Amino acid sequence: TRAMLYYQEALQVFKQTQDYVQIGDILSLMGTIHVHHASNEKALKCFNDALVMMKMSKAQDTLKTADLLHSIGNCQAKDGAFQESIKSYRESLAIKRQLLPREHISTAKSDHCLGLALIQLQSIDAALECFTSSLKVRMQALGSDHLDVAFSLHSIGRVYTLQGRVDEAITCLEQSLGVKSCKLGERHISLAETKHILASLYVKREKYPEAITLLKSALFIYNRAKGYETLKSDILDLLGGSFANINGDVNAILSYEQSLTIKQTVLGKNHIACANVLIELGQLKMKTGDLGDALIAFKEVKRIHKLNYGKDHLKNAVLLIHVGIIQYRLDNCDMALRCFTEAIRIRRLLLGERAIEVAEALVHVGRVYHKRGDHFDAISHFKDAIGIYDNTNDGVSKYGVKRLLGVSQIASGAYEDAFTSLEECLRFQESVDSSESTEWANVAYDLGMAKAKEGLIDDAVELLEKYVYLKKQTDNDSSSVSHALFQLGLIYSKTDVDRALTLFEDSLAIRRGLEDNEVDISDVLFQIGTIRKSKHQLLESIVCFEESLSLRQSVLRQDEETADIMFKMGEAYRLRQQYGLAVNFLSTALETYKMTVGDSHLSVANTLHCLGYVCDAQNEPRDAMKYHKEGLNVRKVNLGKNHVLTAASLDDVAGMYQKVGENEKALQCLKEALRIRKLQLVNDSMDIATTLFAMGIVFAASNDNEKASECYSASLAISARNGSNPKLEAQVIMNLFCRPLFDVMHIAHLQPPQTCY
Repeated sequence: TRAMLYYQEALQVFKQTQDYVQIGDILSLMGTIHVHHASNEKALKCFNDALVMMKMSKAQDTLKTADLLHSIGNCQAKDGAFQESIKSYRESLAIKRQLLPREHISTAKSDHCLGLALIQLQSIDAALECFTSSLKVRMQALGSDHLDVAFSLHSIGRVYTLQGRVDEAITCLEQSLGVKSCKLGERHISLAETKHILASLYVKREKYPEAITLLKSALFIYNRAKGYETLKSDILDLLGGSFANINGDVNAILSYEQSLTIKQTVLGKNHIACANVLIELGQLKMKTGDLGDALIAFKEVKRIHKLNYGKDHLKNAVLLIHVGIIQYRLDNCDMALRCFTEAIRIRRLLLGERAIEVAEALVHVGRVYHKRGDHFDAISHFKDAIGIYDNTNDGVSKYGVKRLLGVSQIASGAYEDAFTSLEECLRFQESVDSSESTEWANVAYDLGMAKAKEGLIDDAVELLEKYVYLKKQTDNDSSSVSHALFQLGLIYSKTDVDRALTLFEDSLAIRRGLEDNEVDISDVLFQIGTIRKSKHQLLESIVCFEESLSLRQSVLRQDEETADIMFKMGEAYRLRQQYGLAVNFLSTALETYKMTVGDSHLSVANTLHCLGYVCDAQNEPRDAMKYHKEGLNVRKVNLGKNHVLTAASLDDVAGMYQKVGENEKALQCLKEALRIRKLQLVNDSMDIATTLFAMGIVFAASNDNEKASECYSASLAISARNGSNPKLEAQVIMNLFCRPLFDVMHIAHLQPPQTCY
């Protein structure tokens, strides 16, 4: 203030003497003071007046005039009058280059400022030319470690960034930062500016840890300065994206939330920039499973979009896709369908029927229909999406949808179509990757599971074993590996129980390491228990069944599978002759079956027969007969009177009649069983031989030795031809030729109860 007073006094003196050069000098000094006090308008007036004085003194082409023009250019640039500032800088440069050597340091300053103004008008190439010229002069005059060199490098890096020349930009900015870090304090704002731009380039190169370090440092500097809210918000956005890319979701959310607060304060809650941050927050909330907060974020985005864009805008379609995905994950299929369908409408309206974006939305609709069990609608939408992809070069997307199509075709029972779709996917993956890739393995899993369901066992085994081999190289603990091992176990359980047991145990080991997996663990324990039971490892099987039952009941109500477990436990306890426990579990299984699948289900028949065996073992033939008759009636209802399992039930009833001495009724049952088996089976079936042998026993018990001998002989003839049951053959021979020694033999001892398999 005191300086201005003295300058004004001097100014009055020189005005009287009309010394225009001195007046110009004083006005220039006064302008400089106004610049320091941020009075740009006053500064510009002083500099312009000074320039007039210089022209009146006829000293307009001096270095003082050039400096004045440079100062005027600075003031114009601060006011945003970049076109005028460019004119002033160029006039200044013209004078300097006329009076000074071309590479004089003073020209570098004006070149640099001219470049900054040109950037503002998007004259990027011209700006780069200015910065390059300035850098060359400064390097020669000042050396590579001078701050002015760092500023030039920073500006060149900025231009390269705008031009997309990322690696060249990184090189310049790293050099600039190196000089600035040595010459400036750690909190200098210029350091923050360079770190900010350099970090944004590291993000483009996916160097996220390095970017995070620079961004945190820049934010620390900006937080201690005033007036940098917009830049702070930009840095927080970059931080959020960087954290998200290295799975630092909590820090990413915190960064975006801070950015949103700044944007809402500076720009207002209705600004589209706020919507952009809310979208990032919503996606992160989806990723972390916080679907409620994600929906809140997207609802606010919808409000902002409606204000800024109206209803039918592509950004609204993107938002609807996000919301639809959340509703899909929440099992709100109807709401998800509404979102995806509206997104399709907007995209078709604005992009046309065959746009890829339409195909993407169609796939989402297909997924919803598949989840709802509307497989034919799912197939239709997947095919429509594939039809769009057929006209593009995007084979990855096309065959990704074709895989989904195959899975829906499996669910709809269209196995041949599914095989065609999935085999095409396999061939595509082999062509773009190889049959060793993860993508190939995933398709092989779907195809293998489908082949297993359709009974194409060899193909299924080959595909699933290849899948397990490949996945174990990278992701041994995945749920899908466990499912593949489980399916292989089911396949091998029919031919190689030891191999099946190993596969089930491998599946169990993986499933125990996964969360929220009680039902899957229960399923594999059930299979292990079943194999242990078949190997007569009854105690071990019961341990498996008990844990399986406990896990299933912890998450589900009583269902058919729960009854299956209790039935198996009842069988195991029966074989261990723990009849009280057997009756408890079998009775509970029977009640559960009747409650869940009805009184006439085959599982009800199986359980009734098993209860009959328990009563028989406890020498309660009348109770046993009651259960066997009930089981026979259920099988007749389900299978008809000519089914081989109906014949097996007749055997069980006959056994009880024979045991209580009602031989005529026993013979009636056995004759009917023989009729059924002759109708359904080949003549040398061991089941026919067994029935004839049982009839022989009943005839013998009725003292009709002639018919007994006929039955024994017929049974022996079949046994001798078949050769698969030497024990039965020996029993027939003994009864045929050693009748006095074996007076009575119980039918129930001839064969294991078929209903227990």
